[in-house]
Amino acid sequence: MSDLNKIPFGLRVSDDELVDVYDVPNGKQCGCVCPSCHTPLEARQGDRNVWHFGHASKKVYKETKNECEYSFYLSLRMMARQLIGNQLTLHLPELIGKIEYYEGILRYRQNKEFIVTKERNITIEALKVEDTFSGVAIDLIGSIESFKFVIYFTHPGRVVPDALFSPEDTKCGIIEISLDSLLCKFKSAKSESKTYHGILADFLTHDKDSKRWIFHPRFEQCAFSMLESLEKGAVNLTYNIIPLNPTNHSKHSIPKPFTPESQKLAKFYDFGTEKPLNSLVNFVCVMCDSHWEGYKAGGNICPKCNSHLYSKQIGESLSY
Repeated sequence: MSDLNKIPFGLRVSDDELVDVYDVPNGKQCGCVCPSCHTPLEARQGDRNVWHFGHASKKVYKETKNECEYSFYLSLRMMARQLIGNQLTLHLPELIGKIEYYEGILRYRQNKEFIVTKERNITIEALKVEDTFSGVAIDLIGSIESFKFVIYFTHPGRVVPDALFSPEDTKCGIIEISLDSLLCKFKSAKSESKTYHGILADFLTHDKDSKRWIFHPRFEQCAFSMLESLEKGAVNLTYNIIPLNPTNHSKHSIPKPFTPESQKLAKFYDFGTEKPLNSLVNFVCVMCDSHWEGYKAGGNICPKCNSHLYSKQIGESLSY
């Protein structure tokens, strides 16, 4: 049997509550069904294997196996919602942004990091489960003072929707919590005299490695502040702000809409518009009148004079 079909939490029929396999009678007397396909479960509390719920109906095994490919993770998400209640304390990782840039005559690549938030504990209040935010279904949403805070659980086969990287309401924080590592943690539960719901509760609060920032309300403000610092005294600055999720979004933009203050800065920096770090351009040497095509960053060395001192950019290359 696949580990993904070894369900740690079953749905108890008598009260419609999710229960740990450690808290029910062994075998078919557990009185539970699968939270995914509602097939009857049996609690398998043997001496050799890790304890788990298994689908009890052998007649529909093939059908059940297909329907419940991710029943392990579904039961985790459902139990997490049940455990949390209306308040949750989370240990969050730090968030560091990065700007790549070229500056001056030599045009070599440099990096500058900026801290958006330090590692810390937060308490989210007024939690609601299975709500919608920015047009997509999310697992949890609550508040920290006047800011909304969203939690989205991920696992194999479930990724963060693109809409959460650029939320309509930017006065919010969004965190992804990956459940992938729990499969390994649950395997050691019996040897460490722990229960699954105990491991899950501790994981949600304290495991910072499973958490990733998807959106932070101060990200663009901190990015603009760093750009202002870089701009002072800079010559021919070309920059590239790395967003929180470069695989899903343009490497040259950050979440919108901008605040009024950041719109002003965005106009100054042309932020959100691609500023290529190494596009092809045309050069001319004012000393020997040579013309050539080269990369904007580092391609300004005259092939005849072997120097960049007299080179001048005269336009974007038509081949770019």
